[in-house]
Amino acid sequence: MTKEQELIKLAEKLALLPDFENPFQKLSELLENETDHDMTGRVVAFFNIAMEENLFGKEKNKLINQASRLINTYPLPDDAEDQLQQIIDQAADKTERHMLARFAEALFIIRNE
Repeated sequence: MTKEQELIKLAEKLALLPDFENPFQKLSELLENETDHDMTGRVVAFFNIAMEENLFGKEKNKLINQASRLINTYPLPDDAEDQLQQIIDQAADKTERHMLARFAEALFIIRNE
């Protein structure tokens, strides 16, 4: 397991802590000495997804969270575009498809950096 994967797992566990244990402060402490800002951004993204799932349930914004996890995976899978298209194809309505299409734009930018 890479350092990034370990940090993501820890961040996801922190997201499950109750408010009185201050998960945001603990995440800040976890990442305070990190100098790789791209990796830190991905870890925070996974923390936010886990926090949202903890607050609203895994079914709320399920496809949005799947797409967010996909584009924040490093390195990107070779078939990330195909995976994202499969997620978009599952969208229930136009609004959700439109929101997911934004991830396709982000994926294009990430892929071509």
